[in-house]
Parts: sequence; structure tokens; C-alpha cells
Amino acid sequence: MKKYISGFYFYPSIILLLTVAILFSSCRKDDEEDEQRIEVNQQFYELMYDWYYWWDEMPEVNPDRYRSPYELLEALRFSPLDRWSYVSTRKEFEDFYVESKFIGYGFGSAWERDDSGNPSNLRVSFIYNASDLFEEGVRRSWIIEKINGISIQPGMNINQMLGPNEVGVSNSFVFINPDGDEVPMTVQKKEIFMNTVLHREVIETGGKKVGYLVFKNFTNPSFDELESAVDFFNAGGIDDLVLDLRYNGGGQTNVANYLASIIGGDNLAGEPFAVYMFNEKQEAQNKTDNLSAVQPNLGLDRLIVIATGATASASEMVINGLVPYMTEVRIIGDDTYGKPMGMNIWLNDDYAFAPVTFIIANADGFGDYFDGLPADSYAGDDITRGFGDPEEASLKEALYFIETGSFTARLKKKSLFVQPYEQMTGIRRKIGAH
Repeated sequence: MKKYISGFYFYPSIILLLTVAILFSSCRKDDEEDEQRIEVNQQFYELMYDWYYWWDEMPEVNPDRYRSPYELLEALRFSPLDRWSYVSTRKEFEDFYVESKFIGYGFGSAWERDDSGNPSNLRVSFIYNASDLFEEGVRRSWIIEKINGISIQPGMNINQMLGPNEVGVSNSFVFINPDGDEVPMTVQKKEIFMNTVLHREVIETGGKKVGYLVFKNFTNPSFDELESAVDFFNAGGIDDLVLDLRYNGGGQTNVANYLASIIGGDNLAGEPFAVYMFNEKQEAQNKTDNLSAVQPNLGLDRLIVIATGATASASEMVINGLVPYMTEVRIIGDDTYGKPMGMNIWLNDDYAFAPVTFIIANADGFGDYFDGLPADSYAGDDITRGFGDPEEASLKEALYFIETGSFTARLKKKSLFVQPYEQMTGIRRKIGAH
């Protein structure tokens, strides 16, 4: 029997692993583990055959021949378009989406570019409040000069240098703070709670009060954090909102609906937000998701978004879903990632299976943004400055637009966003943090 939990369909009864007995001999245990592997692979293959959006593009394979569902997925993936289906451990999945936590140090990183466009310094791009480094004063813009005595150079695999994602793994860092001082720290990986609102502020510019919200993930704790942010902005009497999604790789669709409903307010309650369309085998699952009546809300009639190539999935869903209703929705920074697709999630004792199962369109029927939603004005992700700094390139452009109604057009599109996401896979890529 299926049940609906936090924006995903869960089918806990479809795939159940057999419990591995520990009383058999080692040879018998190996046999059972092999039988278990084969059963899981077969079930995953059947799941993909029924639900995968591109099921008719899947090659015919023998699932028994693959060592794990991870390998099987790569054999089945529709490579021209599918960059998103993944398999993770059940614990990783539930930690991220339900508990909003992961094991690590709790910061993201990105490469600063020199005037020629080449990466120079690796800087902290964001940091979670629960990080030990945050408690020691590390903030966005700090340079990561060394890890375990090794000077950081472009091309290095930072995740590999930091070792396995296990509690207690220790590494030594040398940071350079904004004053130019070297700051050595040795810290251990631990369980990090990810606050999904990284920054909120009311900025006065051109006689207007502008709410500035940096939002990182669409997960269960987002509901309370967003409600608190709305109360904060309403108390500040904001006229406009700059929604900073530059590092937001998505998450739960019900949180996306909640955020869009907050922004649009009472006037949009009940209007179609997103249309979900499945493959022809699952057409009965097709549905329209309407905006909700939520309190408190902002009730705005336009939205300014800061985005990068890491702005994906539920983030794009919010932007695209509000376009039919607002007087204007503007994107500043860079084109978004381009993921008009969604996944259903199936859990068993050990794994979370997340194949792409549907495509998403807005009320106008538009969902063809595989190349990303285009920016209205291109501006860099200025990681030399903190969130809320009015001189930070993307925020500066957003404030200029609010003041003047036009853009500076000082930059043309180019590869503006440099972050080592390519070294991450699955849930870790969505987390986007070390």
C-alpha cells in the first residue's frame, strides 16, 4: 500500500529485503548475501520498467549480473537526458529529507576567479550554523588555504582529501580570514543539522524595504524556518523580495508549494502551481498541484531571484510555477541548472531508490527548460563577500533593478559559477557541502 509523505510517494511494501541470518557459516552467509543482491536488483529493475519516465529507452539487461543497484542504475540510465536518478542508502535519504542532516564539516566551497576567468582561491561559499567551524568564526568568503598541510590548487578533489563521511574523521585546515590572517583549525566530522534559511535581512534601498532571503534546501525543517522568515519580513514591512537560490539544488515538492504560496499569498490560493505528468504506464498518477492558503504570507506581486547553475529542481519549480501569476519574475546571476523532472522514492531496509518518474509544467503548460531557466541579467557569484553585502555582485544587481527598473547589463553570459559539485554524487551532490 502506498502512502504520501512529505512530497514523495513511498512504497515500503513493494521492496523488502530478506533479513540476513547471522547463524550460518560464512559460506552460507555469502550465499544469502548473493541471493539478497539478486533479489534487490530484480525488484529495482521491475520498478524502473514500470515507473521510470524513459522506461521505453532502457536497454535489456540481466539485473543478476550487477554487483549492486548502483551499478544497475548506471546501466539503465537514459544518458542523453537523465542526470538525476540516483540510489542512496536509506539512512542518507532520511537524514537529508526528514531530519535535514548529514555527516561532514558543514560548509560549501567555490572557486574565486581571477580577471582572466581562471580559478584562483578556494573560498567558503556558505556554512551551516551547526558547524564547529561556524562556532570558531568561519564565514562565507574565507579562503581555504591548506588541508592537512597541503596547499589547495585548482583541480584537487577536496572531498577525497577530507576522507570518508564518518563521524570522528579529523582534518586540519588553514583558513585566511577577511583581514588576511591565517587561522589554523583542526576539526572532526560530525552530524550537521542543515538550517535551510542561511540568511535573512531587510535592506533599505531607493526608498523601499527589500527582504533578502538565502534559502538552501527544500526539506521538512524548512516549514518552520520559512514561517519564521515571513514573520521577520512582515515585521519589517518589506515591499519586495530577493529570493537567493544560488546554491539550492531542490528537495521536496510540498515545500516548493509552501514557499510559492507564501510569496504569492491569499490572491493565488487555489491556483494551479504545477502539473505532474508520468509515463504512459502511470498516467493515472498525473495530477495538478494547486497553491495553498497559508498564514502568514507575503502576498507579493513580483519576485526577484538570484540563481546559478546550481539552482535546480524544486527551486526552478518555484520560479516557473509563479511566472503565470506575477507581474514579473526576474532571474539575476546565471541560467538555472535545468531539471524540469521529479522523482518518486521507494525505500527498503537498506536503500532509497529515486528514479526520475515525472515531468513538471506550470499552469501555462511550460516545462521545457532542460537547458535551464534563462537569467535576465548575468552577474557573478561574488564569494569574496558575505550574504547581504550590498556590494556582492548578484545582490547589487538585484538592488539596482529594484531601484531603477532596469539592469546594468555589465556582464554577458559566461561560465560564472565554479563549485566542485562535479566531485559529488547522489544525495551528497544535492547537499553540496563538505
